[in-house]
Amino acid sequence: MTDTPTRSRLYPWPWAYPSILVTIAEDELRKAENERCQANYWLDASLEEEDDESDLSYSEDAPFEGLDMSSEGSASDESTSDHDSITDEDISKSELAFLRADAETGWPIEFSPSPSLKKLEEEENLTLQIAQLIAAEEAAAAAYNADEVVSLITQFYEVLITMGHWPEGSLRYPPHTNPPIDEELAVRLGYAPAAISLMQRLPYLTSNINDRDEYAILRRTQLADYTCEEHLREGRHPYPYYCIDGCPNIDPWLLPFTLPSRDGLNVLLDTRMGVVRAYYTPGWPPQGTVEWKRHGDPFGSDQEEDRATQTEYRRAPIVPTSRYFSDLVYAYRSLLRLPILDPYRNDPNEEPYPTPPAWEATLNRNEQQTLIALYRECGWPNEWRRAEFLAKWEVKKKKIEARRREAWEKDYKERHSNQISTQISSVQLE
Repeated sequence: MTDTPTRSRLYPWPWAYPSILVTIAEDELRKAENERCQANYWLDASLEEEDDESDLSYSEDAPFEGLDMSSEGSASDESTSDHDSITDEDISKSELAFLRADAETGWPIEFSPSPSLKKLEEEENLTLQIAQLIAAEEAAAAAYNADEVVSLITQFYEVLITMGHWPEGSLRYPPHTNPPIDEELAVRLGYAPAAISLMQRLPYLTSNINDRDEYAILRRTQLADYTCEEHLREGRHPYPYYCIDGCPNIDPWLLPFTLPSRDGLNVLLDTRMGVVRAYYTPGWPPQGTVEWKRHGDPFGSDQEEDRATQTEYRRAPIVPTSRYFSDLVYAYRSLLRLPILDPYRNDPNEEPYPTPPAWEATLNRNEQQTLIALYRECGWPNEWRRAEFLAKWEVKKKKIEARRREAWEKDYKERHSNQISTQISSVQLE
């Protein structure tokens, strides 16, 4: 995957996605491009072999038997000339009106539809999109394989340990016995059997690692650990739902992969449909997607908005679970997303929000580039020397932190000095 969406596209890949219909369309386009390149490769190779094996040698003096090159060239020149001579004056105004169609609606400029016709077209398009969404959901459910999901999540965790984000020995593998998962409590809390089965088969970080901010991979977000009773209970109503009065538990077949706080990321594993629903909190999931529109307008009344708020996860864009975690593994292995760094600056392709000061943005870019260069210097991924990397990064990190402190202190003094000057000026004016 070469496309790396930025925050401006509202879904910072690989942690969140657009509508599954957009994802499918992008995949089909990429597949067609790959097939075209592959076809051209074999065509080019075939032509090269023919040239190598040919007994004919080219000579400028050799005749071209049976070919009238002059007439062919003349015809081609005439055709090109005729084509180039066509101008707007040769096309009627009515034809131009249809050609210059509006890109958003597809309606010609001089023949814009009435509001009622436009609304009818939008409703027809939404009906078609919902049908496509249902087909995509059915395909995802049919392809869902819990064994594959467990394997990919395990691989994702192990990649982060290998890359030095977490210490070796930080992962606990099933079966979980110390501590165990309280299955009876999970049943009483209302988890569906598929969700309970999946939580029992997943690996989890040790609590001394999972509870520390310095080891976080997402801002204001903790990875769920269902051997912990607190997480087991919170998983039935993760943030923001436990903050909403009278809010029911989330759907029982959903198993949170993350447990966010404010401004964190909800990643919900849908064990019934075989998809992931990922979106930032608080606020709504991305609006305008077919996943959003299928549930209707939530802003018609306060009651409708309250009900929609309590079940906003149903409006979140979806992506097949195996695709989601495959992309996570790929993103980190390819250094498109960086471990080690603070979650606020671990994405080299993201446009930070809010935008940091210029000096801080420069330091962040330098830090990212330094880390990427060090990974490559230490042989990542095929000739990886983990111990060498960690030792060298510790030295570089201290220098980076020292420059960051120095830049912060300089910025603070300048802002403080400007503030004092402003206060003195205002006093003098009085």
